[in-house]
Amino acid sequence: MMHELTRLSAAQRQQIVDEFVEGTFAGLDLDGDAGIVAEWMRELPDEPAPGQVGAWVELAGLTTDTAFRRRLRDIALAAPQPTPGRDLRAAALEHVRPALADEVAPESAEGLRILDRIVDGPQRGPELLAWLETVADARVERYWELIATLNGRETAPPAVPALQWLIAALRAHSRTAEVSGCREGA
Repeated sequence: MMHELTRLSAAQRQQIVDEFVEGTFAGLDLDGDAGIVAEWMRELPDEPAPGQVGAWVELAGLTTDTAFRRRLRDIALAAPQPTPGRDLRAAALEHVRPALADEVAPESAEGLRILDRIVDGPQRGPELLAWLETVADARVERYWELIATLNGRETAPPAVPALQWLIAALRAHSRTAEVSGCREGA
């Protein structure tokens, strides 16, 4: 497969990615953010450098993965989250990465303090949790890393571990609030 991919012309490689994007987002309204993301997913250099061939092969494999395509479609269809994704991602990276390094449990009291710094209580509804569970996908993050590698750009710091910690904290502390509310109402 690697040999075949290296023999493809730039136009043929671009066609693979274009067909992937068009097939994944077919029938969706691509106005706004979804359209911008779809266009970013098409960005490829004319010729990968020798060190980029492995990234191209991995990218080509992702484009044929049905589950990956379905996840991208689910992300495009996901209801807008109450907190803008870029802000939430940045806040999660700022506050959760140190918590991960210090092995702070998401369900702990310290986990709640960190959660409070990232997401206000009223924004902690099931919509936010559902949105995070949809977008926190390591394969999607890997796709963006590969696109950055192929275009000679620096990759963004991985956010999925921080977002998964945030999901666990939201789950744990929403259950704590529910139990607390039940006791108060009893």
